[in-house]
Amino acid sequence: MNEEVLYLISALRDGNIDNRFKKNYEIKIGQKEKRWLTDVLKPIIEKNFNVNANVHGNLLRVTNKRAVEEMQRISGIKPWGWNTPEFVKNLPVSERIPYIRGFWDAEGGLPKCPEKCTKAEQIYISFHQKDKEPLVFIRNTLVEMGYRPTNITMCSKAHEFRLARRENILRFCDEFGSWHPEKGERMKRLAKKLS
Repeated sequence: MNEEVLYLISALRDGNIDNRFKKNYEIKIGQKEKRWLTDVLKPIIEKNFNVNANVHGNLLRVTNKRAVEEMQRISGIKPWGWNTPEFVKNLPVSERIPYIRGFWDAEGGLPKCPEKCTKAEQIYISFHQKDKEPLVFIRNTLVEMGYRPTNITMCSKAHEFRLARRENILRFCDEFGSWHPEKGERMKRLAKKLS
């Protein structure tokens, strides 16, 4: 399991699967930032699964049966109740970084204009997910690494926790970073503001 595949299986949180035996095999990932689809996810999928991934507008699609089944097997992607894959839970903490980076790129947040934040409470790195278990796993991993995240709360029909301490945000930006073109740029601006 390489860094790219670990990243991809958690980035699939921004997608969905349609796998109907002998009828349809498809993984779709929708994203406002098309460059994330074309410049990051498409090359990872094509390189690691030896298949074409098609991007039309803001939607990436994989329709190859073998590739869809393999991505489903590795990631555990389901239409609902999608927990952290067991093999990820069994990785040493330091090897979970690409998985958490992909999860954040798909389901994370930070201020839209970091340089304009005037109050400490407006500065954060956040994780959001309908399913609570993946957030518990990621939060526990961050705690094991010495981070001090907020508790998990319910916000707008999704679970959420944040990193709100300056030193934790700066460390996360440096240690995890982002492969998402737009979020990565905002992350750099946030780190610059806090430095």
